[in-house]
Amino acid sequence: MQTLTPFRPLLALAGLALTVAMPARAADLTVTAFGGIWEKSLRTCYVEPFQKKTGKTVDVVLGTPAQWVNQVAANPAKPPIDVFLTLIDGAEDAKARGLVEKIDPAKVPNLADVPEPLKQVVGGDAVVLHFGAAGLAYNEAKIKNPPKSWAEFIDRTLKGEWQAALPGINVASTTPTAVIWNFTDALGGKVGDISPVIAKMKALRDSGNVIFWNDVNQFLTQMQSGEADIGIYWDGRAWAARDGGFKALNFYYPAPGGVVSPTVVQKVKNGSPAAWEFIDFLFSPEPQSCWAAAIQYPVASTKAQYKPEQKARMPKLDDVRWPPFAEILAAMPKWVEPWNKEIGR
Repeated sequence: MQTLTPFRPLLALAGLALTVAMPARAADLTVTAFGGIWEKSLRTCYVEPFQKKTGKTVDVVLGTPAQWVNQVAANPAKPPIDVFLTLIDGAEDAKARGLVEKIDPAKVPNLADVPEPLKQVVGGDAVVLHFGAAGLAYNEAKIKNPPKSWAEFIDRTLKGEWQAALPGINVASTTPTAVIWNFTDALGGKVGDISPVIAKMKALRDSGNVIFWNDVNQFLTQMQSGEADIGIYWDGRAWAARDGGFKALNFYYPAPGGVVSPTVVQKVKNGSPAAWEFIDFLFSPEPQSCWAAAIQYPVASTKAQYKPEQKARMPKLDDVRWPPFAEILAAMPKWVEPWNKEIGR
Protein backbone atom coordinates (compact mmCIF):
# COMPACT_ATOMS: atom_id res chain seq x y z
CA MET A 1 0.00 0.00 0.00
CA GLN A 2 1.31 3.44 -0.86
CA THR A 3 1.40 6.29 1.63
CA LEU A 4 -1.03 9.15 1.91
CA THR A 5 0.23 12.42 0.46
CA PRO A 6 -0.49 15.87 1.95
CA PHE A 7 -3.41 17.40 0.05
CA ARG A 8 -2.03 20.81 -0.96
CA PRO A 9 1.35 19.54 -2.27
CA LEU A 10 -0.54 16.81 -4.10
CA LEU A 11 -2.69 19.45 -5.80
CA ALA A 12 0.36 21.42 -6.84
CA LEU A 13 2.22 18.47 -8.29
CA ALA A 14 -0.81 17.02 -10.05
CA GLY A 15 -1.43 20.21 -11.96
CA LEU A 16 2.18 21.11 -12.78
CA ALA A 17 2.53 19.12 -15.98
CA LEU A 18 -0.65 20.46 -17.54
CA THR A 19 0.00 24.07 -16.59
CA VAL A 20 2.13 24.56 -19.69
CA ALA A 21 0.14 22.22 -21.91
CA MET A 22 -3.11 24.18 -22.18
CA PRO A 23 -4.11 24.91 -25.80
CA ALA A 24 -4.65 28.43 -27.12
CA ARG A 25 -8.13 29.81 -26.48
CA ALA A 26 -10.38 29.35 -29.49
CA ALA A 27 -13.90 28.88 -28.10
CA ASP A 28 -16.12 31.42 -26.37
CA LEU A 29 -15.62 29.65 -23.07
CA THR A 30 -13.89 26.63 -21.56
CA VAL A 31 -15.35 24.28 -18.96
CA THR A 32 -13.90 21.32 -17.11
CA ALA A 33 -14.97 17.69 -17.11
CA PHE A 34 -14.01 14.30 -15.80
CA GLY A 35 -13.61 11.56 -18.38
CA GLY A 36 -15.76 8.64 -19.46
CA ILE A 37 -19.54 8.82 -19.17
CA TRP A 38 -19.17 12.09 -17.26
CA GLU A 39 -17.67 13.86 -20.28
CA LYS A 40 -20.04 12.21 -22.73
CA SER A 41 -23.08 13.22 -20.69
CA LEU A 42 -21.77 16.75 -20.21
CA ARG A 43 -21.46 17.22 -23.95
CA THR A 44 -24.85 15.66 -24.69
CA CYS A 45 -26.88 17.32 -21.93
CA TYR A 46 -25.20 20.68 -21.53
CA VAL A 47 -22.58 21.68 -24.07
CA GLU A 48 -24.28 20.76 -27.34
CA PRO A 49 -27.72 22.18 -26.39
CA PHE A 50 -26.08 25.38 -25.10
CA GLN A 51 -24.14 25.83 -28.32
CA LYS A 52 -27.28 25.24 -30.37
CA LYS A 53 -29.32 27.69 -28.30
CA THR A 54 -26.78 30.52 -28.06
CA GLY A 55 -24.41 30.07 -31.00
CA LYS A 56 -21.49 30.27 -28.57
CA THR A 57 -18.77 27.62 -28.66
CA VAL A 58 -17.57 25.65 -25.66
CA ASP A 59 -14.30 23.82 -25.15
CA VAL A 60 -14.18 20.93 -22.66
CA VAL A 61 -10.97 20.32 -20.72
CA LEU A 62 -10.48 16.91 -19.12
CA GLY A 63 -8.43 16.34 -16.01
CA THR A 64 -8.69 16.61 -12.23
CA PRO A 65 -9.57 19.46 -9.85
CA ALA A 66 -5.91 19.75 -8.91
CA GLN A 67 -4.85 20.27 -12.50
CA TRP A 68 -7.57 22.79 -13.27
CA VAL A 69 -6.87 24.92 -10.20
CA ASN A 70 -3.17 25.04 -11.00
CA GLN A 71 -3.80 25.92 -14.64
CA VAL A 72 -5.84 28.95 -13.58
CA ALA A 73 -3.38 29.87 -10.82
CA ALA A 74 -0.58 29.99 -13.40
CA ASN A 75 -2.33 32.83 -15.27
CA PRO A 76 -5.14 34.29 -13.15
CA ALA A 77 -5.34 37.52 -15.17
CA LYS A 78 -6.16 35.57 -18.34
CA PRO A 79 -7.35 32.20 -17.10
CA PRO A 80 -7.49 29.29 -19.57
CA ILE A 81 -10.70 28.02 -17.91
CA ASP A 82 -13.96 29.91 -17.37
CA VAL A 83 -16.15 27.45 -15.48
CA PHE A 84 -15.06 24.83 -12.98
CA LEU A 85 -17.29 21.75 -12.81
CA THR A 86 -15.43 20.18 -9.94
CA LEU A 87 -15.46 18.33 -6.64
CA ILE A 88 -15.87 20.27 -3.46
CA ASP A 89 -12.28 19.85 -2.27
CA GLY A 90 -11.06 21.40 -5.50
CA ALA A 91 -13.65 24.16 -5.10
CA GLU A 92 -12.42 24.91 -1.59
CA ASP A 93 -8.86 25.12 -2.91
CA ALA A 94 -9.90 27.46 -5.74
CA LYS A 95 -11.66 29.71 -3.22
CA ALA A 96 -8.68 29.71 -0.87
CA ARG A 97 -6.45 30.88 -3.72
CA GLY A 98 -8.86 33.65 -4.72
CA LEU A 99 -9.46 32.23 -8.20
CA VAL A 100 -13.27 32.28 -8.32
CA GLU A 101 -16.11 34.78 -8.02
CA LYS A 102 -19.08 34.70 -5.70
CA ILE A 103 -22.07 33.16 -7.42
CA ASP A 104 -24.35 36.03 -8.39
CA PRO A 105 -28.05 35.01 -8.38
CA ALA A 106 -28.87 38.03 -10.55
CA LYS A 107 -26.76 36.51 -13.31
CA VAL A 108 -28.11 32.98 -12.78
CA PRO A 109 -31.95 33.25 -12.73
CA ASN A 110 -32.42 29.47 -12.72
CA LEU A 111 -30.95 29.37 -9.21
CA ALA A 112 -34.45 30.32 -8.06
CA ASP A 113 -35.30 26.62 -8.52
CA VAL A 114 -32.33 25.35 -6.47
CA PRO A 115 -32.77 24.57 -2.73
CA GLU A 116 -30.98 27.04 -0.49
CA PRO A 117 -28.52 24.53 1.08
CA LEU A 118 -27.15 23.70 -2.38
CA LYS A 119 -26.40 27.38 -2.97
CA GLN A 120 -24.44 27.88 0.25
CA VAL A 121 -21.54 25.49 -0.32
CA VAL A 122 -17.96 26.80 -0.27
CA GLY A 123 -19.20 29.97 1.38
CA GLY A 124 -21.34 30.93 -1.60
CA ASP A 125 -18.46 30.58 -4.07
CA ALA A 126 -20.04 27.48 -5.64
CA VAL A 127 -23.41 25.88 -6.33
CA VAL A 128 -24.12 22.15 -6.29
CA LEU A 129 -24.88 20.78 -9.77
CA HIS A 130 -25.66 17.27 -8.57
CA PHE A 131 -24.77 15.08 -5.62
CA GLY A 132 -24.16 11.46 -4.86
CA ALA A 133 -23.28 9.78 -1.60
CA ALA A 134 -21.05 7.01 -0.33
CA GLY A 135 -22.78 4.12 1.36
CA LEU A 136 -22.44 0.36 1.44
CA ALA A 137 -22.68 -1.82 -1.66
CA TYR A 138 -23.02 -5.51 -0.93
CA ASN A 139 -23.59 -8.87 -2.56
CA GLU A 140 -27.09 -9.80 -1.47
CA ALA A 141 -26.52 -13.41 -2.49
CA LYS A 142 -23.93 -13.65 0.30
CA ILE A 143 -25.15 -11.14 2.89
CA LYS A 144 -28.77 -11.50 3.99
CA ASN A 145 -28.58 -9.17 7.01
CA PRO A 146 -26.42 -6.16 6.13
CA PRO A 147 -25.32 -3.87 8.97
CA LYS A 148 -27.78 -1.16 9.89
CA SER A 149 -25.15 1.39 10.93
CA TRP A 150 -21.56 2.32 10.14
CA ALA A 151 -20.52 1.33 13.66
CA GLU A 152 -22.13 -2.10 13.16
CA PHE A 153 -20.32 -2.43 9.83
CA ILE A 154 -16.99 -1.86 11.55
CA ASP A 155 -17.73 -4.27 14.41
CA ARG A 156 -19.00 -7.10 12.22
CA THR A 157 -16.11 -6.68 9.82
CA LEU A 158 -13.71 -7.07 12.73
CA LYS A 159 -15.56 -10.27 13.71
CA GLY A 160 -14.99 -11.68 10.23
CA GLU A 161 -18.61 -11.98 9.12
CA TRP A 162 -17.56 -10.93 5.61
CA GLN A 163 -14.69 -9.64 3.54
CA ALA A 164 -14.97 -5.86 3.20
CA ALA A 165 -13.48 -3.57 0.57
CA LEU A 166 -12.58 0.01 1.50
CA PRO A 167 -11.24 2.82 -0.67
CA GLY A 168 -7.49 3.01 -0.33
CA ILE A 169 -5.37 6.06 0.22
CA ASN A 170 -4.92 6.75 -3.47
CA VAL A 171 -8.62 7.60 -3.80
CA ALA A 172 -8.09 11.22 -2.79
CA SER A 173 -11.67 12.35 -3.42
CA THR A 174 -13.15 9.55 -1.33
CA THR A 175 -10.95 8.37 1.54
CA PRO A 176 -10.75 11.63 3.54
CA THR A 177 -14.55 11.97 3.68
CA ALA A 178 -16.09 8.53 3.10
CA VAL A 179 -13.63 6.71 5.38
CA ILE A 180 -11.73 8.99 7.77
CA TRP A 181 -14.39 11.60 8.46
CA ASN A 182 -17.25 9.10 8.12
CA PHE A 183 -15.82 6.72 10.72
CA THR A 184 -14.80 9.63 12.96
CA ASP A 185 -18.35 10.99 12.89
CA ALA A 186 -20.00 7.57 13.28
CA LEU A 187 -17.81 6.77 16.30
CA GLY A 188 -18.49 10.11 17.96
CA GLY A 189 -15.07 11.63 17.28
CA LYS A 190 -13.92 15.02 16.04
CA VAL A 191 -12.06 16.16 12.95
CA GLY A 192 -9.23 17.39 15.16
CA ASP A 193 -8.58 13.93 16.61
CA ILE A 194 -8.70 10.94 14.30
CA SER A 195 -6.76 8.62 16.62
CA PRO A 196 -9.83 6.41 17.31
CA VAL A 197 -10.31 5.93 13.56
CA ILE A 198 -6.63 5.20 12.99
CA ALA A 199 -6.84 2.53 15.70
CA LYS A 200 -9.96 1.01 14.10
CA MET A 201 -8.43 1.08 10.63
CA LYS A 202 -5.29 -0.63 11.92
CA ALA A 203 -7.43 -3.28 13.62
CA LEU A 204 -9.45 -3.78 10.44
CA ARG A 205 -6.30 -4.15 8.36
CA ASP A 206 -4.71 -6.55 10.85
CA SER A 207 -7.89 -8.66 11.05
CA GLY A 208 -7.37 -9.83 7.47
CA ASN A 209 -11.03 -9.07 6.79
CA VAL A 210 -10.39 -5.94 4.72
CA ILE A 211 -8.95 -5.33 1.29
CA PHE A 212 -8.48 -1.94 -0.35
CA TRP A 213 -9.45 -0.57 -3.74
CA ASN A 214 -7.73 2.35 -5.42
CA ASP A 215 -9.92 2.66 -8.51
CA VAL A 216 -13.71 2.71 -8.77
CA ASN A 217 -13.67 -0.14 -11.27
CA GLN A 218 -11.39 -2.22 -9.04
CA PHE A 219 -14.10 -2.36 -6.38
CA LEU A 220 -16.55 -3.94 -8.82
CA THR A 221 -13.91 -6.46 -9.87
CA GLN A 222 -13.33 -7.38 -6.22
CA MET A 223 -17.05 -7.83 -5.66
CA GLN A 224 -17.67 -9.86 -8.81
CA SER A 225 -14.66 -12.12 -8.23
CA GLY A 226 -15.70 -12.88 -4.64
CA GLU A 227 -12.66 -11.18 -3.10
CA ALA A 228 -15.09 -8.90 -1.26
CA ASP A 229 -18.69 -9.21 -0.12
CA ILE A 230 -19.41 -5.65 0.99
CA GLY A 231 -17.73 -2.26 0.92
CA ILE A 232 -17.85 1.51 0.71
CA TYR A 233 -18.89 2.72 -2.74
CA TRP A 234 -20.84 5.44 -4.53
CA ASP A 235 -24.58 5.16 -5.08
CA GLY A 236 -24.80 6.09 -8.77
CA ARG A 237 -21.94 3.80 -9.73
CA ALA A 238 -23.42 0.93 -7.74
CA TRP A 239 -26.82 1.26 -9.42
CA ALA A 240 -25.19 1.56 -12.83
CA ALA A 241 -23.31 -1.69 -12.17
CA ARG A 242 -26.52 -3.43 -11.11
CA ASP A 243 -28.32 -2.17 -14.20
CA GLY A 244 -25.34 -3.30 -16.27
CA GLY A 245 -25.72 -6.92 -15.21
CA PHE A 246 -24.38 -7.32 -11.66
CA LYS A 247 -27.84 -8.20 -10.35
CA ALA A 248 -26.65 -9.40 -6.93
CA LEU A 249 -25.24 -5.97 -6.11
CA ASN A 250 -27.38 -3.89 -3.77
CA PHE A 251 -26.76 -0.54 -2.12
CA TYR A 252 -27.98 1.52 0.85
CA TYR A 253 -26.97 4.20 3.37
CA PRO A 254 -26.23 2.89 6.88
CA ALA A 255 -27.20 5.05 9.86
CA PRO A 256 -26.62 7.87 10.48
CA GLY A 257 -26.56 8.34 6.69
CA GLY A 258 -24.47 8.35 3.55
CA VAL A 259 -21.54 10.70 3.01
CA VAL A 260 -22.29 13.23 0.30
CA SER A 261 -19.92 14.11 -2.52
CA PRO A 262 -21.34 16.93 -4.60
CA THR A 263 -20.19 18.15 -7.98
CA VAL A 264 -20.20 21.93 -7.88
CA VAL A 265 -20.04 24.81 -10.32
CA GLN A 266 -17.73 27.82 -9.98
CA LYS A 267 -17.21 30.93 -12.09
CA VAL A 268 -13.49 31.59 -12.60
CA LYS A 269 -12.41 35.15 -11.83
CA ASN A 270 -11.45 37.15 -14.95
CA GLY A 271 -12.96 34.44 -17.15
CA SER A 272 -15.34 34.97 -20.05
CA PRO A 273 -18.61 36.79 -19.23
CA ALA A 274 -20.31 34.05 -21.27
CA ALA A 275 -19.60 31.78 -18.30
CA TRP A 276 -22.59 33.26 -16.45
CA GLU A 277 -24.90 32.38 -19.33
CA PHE A 278 -23.55 28.84 -19.40
CA ILE A 279 -23.91 28.43 -15.64
CA ASP A 280 -27.51 29.58 -15.84
CA PHE A 281 -28.14 27.05 -18.61
CA LEU A 282 -26.68 24.29 -16.44
CA PHE A 283 -29.55 24.72 -14.01
CA SER A 284 -32.31 24.72 -16.62
CA PRO A 285 -34.86 21.94 -16.09
CA GLU A 286 -34.37 20.13 -19.41
CA PRO A 287 -30.55 19.86 -19.28
CA GLN A 288 -30.75 18.89 -15.60
CA SER A 289 -33.27 16.15 -16.41
CA CYS A 290 -31.00 14.82 -19.15
CA TRP A 291 -28.03 14.85 -16.77
CA ALA A 292 -29.91 13.01 -14.01
CA ALA A 293 -30.98 10.26 -16.41
CA ALA A 294 -27.46 9.90 -17.79
CA ILE A 295 -25.43 9.72 -14.59
CA GLN A 296 -28.10 8.55 -12.10
CA TYR A 297 -27.51 11.22 -9.47
CA PRO A 298 -30.03 13.72 -8.11
CA VAL A 299 -29.62 17.18 -9.58
CA ALA A 300 -30.06 20.63 -8.09
CA SER A 301 -33.10 21.95 -9.95
CA THR A 302 -36.42 21.20 -8.30
CA LYS A 303 -38.02 21.35 -11.76
CA ALA A 304 -35.91 18.49 -13.15
CA GLN A 305 -37.75 15.30 -14.15
CA TYR A 306 -36.53 11.80 -13.26
CA LYS A 307 -37.16 8.32 -14.58
CA PRO A 308 -39.37 6.68 -11.92
CA GLU A 309 -37.06 3.71 -11.37
CA GLN A 310 -34.09 6.03 -10.88
CA LYS A 311 -35.82 8.52 -8.62
CA ALA A 312 -36.83 5.76 -6.21
CA ARG A 313 -33.23 4.97 -5.37
CA MET A 314 -31.64 8.42 -5.50
CA PRO A 315 -30.68 9.97 -2.15
CA LYS A 316 -32.62 12.85 -0.67
CA LEU A 317 -30.88 15.61 1.24
CA ASP A 318 -32.07 14.03 4.50
CA ASP A 319 -30.44 10.71 3.59
CA VAL A 320 -26.91 12.07 3.55
CA ARG A 321 -24.43 13.84 5.79
CA TRP A 322 -22.38 16.81 4.60
CA PRO A 323 -18.80 16.61 5.85
CA PRO A 324 -17.11 19.87 6.89
CA PHE A 325 -15.07 19.98 3.70
CA ALA A 326 -13.08 23.10 4.56
CA GLU A 327 -12.13 21.66 7.96
CA ILE A 328 -11.11 18.39 6.35
CA LEU A 329 -8.93 20.19 3.83
CA ALA A 330 -7.21 22.10 6.64
CA ALA A 331 -6.81 18.96 8.75
CA MET A 332 -5.38 16.75 6.01
CA PRO A 333 -1.69 17.51 6.75
CA LYS A 334 -2.25 16.45 10.36
CA TRP A 335 -3.85 13.20 9.21
CA VAL A 336 -0.95 12.18 7.00
CA GLU A 337 1.61 11.10 9.57
CA PRO A 338 -0.62 8.85 11.71
CA TRP A 339 -2.15 7.23 8.63
CA ASN A 340 1.24 6.53 7.07
CA LYS A 341 2.71 5.32 10.33
CA GLU A 342 -0.11 3.00 11.38
CA ILE A 343 -1.80 1.93 8.14
CA GLY A 344 0.33 2.83 5.11
CA ARG A 345 3.11 0.55 3.99
